[in-house]
Amino acid sequence: MKKTLIAAALAGLSFGSAHAASVTLTFEYMATNLLGSFASASGGTAVAVGTLTLTDLSDLNLGDGRTGVRSTLTLNGLNQFSSGTGSIFISSYELNFPGTSTAGPGLSELSSATEGVSWRYVSGLNVNTARGGGPIEFAENGATNGWGAVTGDPAFEQEINYVAGAFVNGTTSTIDFLNGENGYNGFSVASFLANPVSNTNGALPDAYAWIRIRSTGGGIATGNNGNWWEPAVSNAAGGRLDVLALAPVPEPETYAMMLAGLGMIGLSARRRMRGQR
Repeated sequence: MKKTLIAAALAGLSFGSAHAASVTLTFEYMATNLLGSFASASGGTAVAVGTLTLTDLSDLNLGDGRTGVRSTLTLNGLNQFSSGTGSIFISSYELNFPGTSTAGPGLSELSSATEGVSWRYVSGLNVNTARGGGPIEFAENGATNGWGAVTGDPAFEQEINYVAGAFVNGTTSTIDFLNGENGYNGFSVASFLANPVSNTNGALPDAYAWIRIRSTGGGIATGNNGNWWEPAVSNAAGGRLDVLALAPVPEPETYAMMLAGLGMIGLSARRRMRGQR
């Protein structure tokens, strides 16, 4: 009976994730230097950097006929890396809806410079619309630390860019990814969950999303004998920290489905026991 209940619980979680119209990811796996989670790196309790919620537009009943995915990124744990000197921020985050780099004729990627074509701003902090390469890149080459590019279809294809220094702790940004351009219709929660990015080291976990934390000051709290931060790249005064989102957090409806399934199993078991008396 115990094994049956465990199997039912796992099946409920799998079903909920595979068919979910909305999913929430938590950024809490530190990829820099392959140190693992915050807990294993610091010896303390894991503290999430932030969350990312993806929702199918069809589930929002917007009434505009568009399909795709709404993405809401919220950062609420950046201050754990700050010693009060300089600011801690991110300038982008990356996702992996497959095929945006090869959508349409030839190898043309989806449009990134024009809002309303393959993306649109909804609320919170807006993307960097003045960026030369476009606010959203649909043909990125992937993150570092082994979660890198895959030939012909890069890992973490989409990079959403913000003005440097603007996306700080407590900030939220919501944008929509829109289907239809060049015949591309791959923006969906199901498609996203079906394509986690694997690491070149098979022992490391798959990842669904990636951010790079940066600093403008030299007095940041590094932790773990200074090994949390890689050497600065474009900012000589600071550093950077790569953080990944791994398995999605089950939505409330998933728990409801699981509990309903367990209840049915329990009822069936009681009936069988009565029949054996």
